[in-house]
Amino acid sequence: MNSINFYLLEYAYNYILRHKNKNIFIITVFTLLVALLCSLFFITASVEKEMQQRIALQPDIVVQNYRAGMPCAITEKTLERLLNIDGITSGRLRVRGDYYFSKEHTKFHIEGVEPFEECSDPFIQKLIDTNDINSSVMLVSNSVQKRMQKAYYTDYFNFILEDGTLKKLSLLKSFDFKKRLDLQNLILVNSDTLREIFGYNADEGSDIALKVANKNELNFLTAKIRLLLPNAKVISKNDLKLRYKSLFNYDNGIFLSLFIIAIFTFFIIIYDKANGLSSQEKREIGILKAIGWRVEDVLHAKFYEAAIISFFSFLMGYLLAFIFVFYFKAPLFGNIFMNESLLHIENFRLDITVDFSYTLLIFLLSVPLYIAATLIPSWRVATLDADEVMR
Repeated sequence: MNSINFYLLEYAYNYILRHKNKNIFIITVFTLLVALLCSLFFITASVEKEMQQRIALQPDIVVQNYRAGMPCAITEKTLERLLNIDGITSGRLRVRGDYYFSKEHTKFHIEGVEPFEECSDPFIQKLIDTNDINSSVMLVSNSVQKRMQKAYYTDYFNFILEDGTLKKLSLLKSFDFKKRLDLQNLILVNSDTLREIFGYNADEGSDIALKVANKNELNFLTAKIRLLLPNAKVISKNDLKLRYKSLFNYDNGIFLSLFIIAIFTFFIIIYDKANGLSSQEKREIGILKAIGWRVEDVLHAKFYEAAIISFFSFLMGYLLAFIFVFYFKAPLFGNIFMNESLLHIENFRLDITVDFSYTLLIFLLSVPLYIAATLIPSWRVATLDADEVMR
């Protein structure tokens, strides 16, 4: 086919309109299947990209102390032991954790900060550098401020200490977390103040953050720390990458089930199309041959018919998935990948991230197959004599 035959194209378009009930059903199913598959791939690509960005902001190695299988405080003596390991350039004792605010049924994530302490997250580091966070004030996100105001805490907040007494902290300032949705529940306070809130001693913290000189030695140093501290939980950046990568592998049960169902349903449509034409469609091809149409004319018309349906359905499905994921933020559907308490789809931006290899895969699994499934039975009928077809 060297050029488009607009007469045949017009015939194919009118043929679709004449059989609109059948074709509307095919277009609807085709569109929904493409939208389902594209949504899965859009969510996967977007969440995975953002997760990689978050991991890049984490310390090289994080060490948490455990006692009887439960997390507990870790001391400065442990930090001193770790700093003696060759390959570890620096480290700091961090005070951080979640505080449950019962009135709003939510958790605030509190980070303890020091004025001259280096933080691995540039966003938090900028907040530390530009604000004087002393022992009597706190810095909160806009989201945290709104939740506090609902409970009538406008200028201060009372933290309940271990012994039941209250620790009052004034609101220094609120910050806009912008696109950092992982920081929407963040509160920054002085490290010593946070130790008092969590009931830690002066030389204790929640974990230790370490910096490694040679990133190629990350796995080796992680294993060495695990031998040195058998009761500790040691997590490196590489561990986080492997951990979160498993969330996006296609052996995920729900993802695989949806993928198989979508492909299986589509191939049922393909099988039905390829299995043969209806008696009315055969009779129409016979009439076309009787009035002088050649085999290639019939195939061209059928090609245009299948191309219009498949391309339109693919584009509609792709557009629906794009709007559903990146505009409406994949309500309910996005929770397929949120199978750990650490991850919640509402904490992800779902920025526009399109992997064209996946788009090409879905295209090749749908459009060419549908066109082929339309042309093959049409070719079988078109090669027969006209009287035999209409008989």
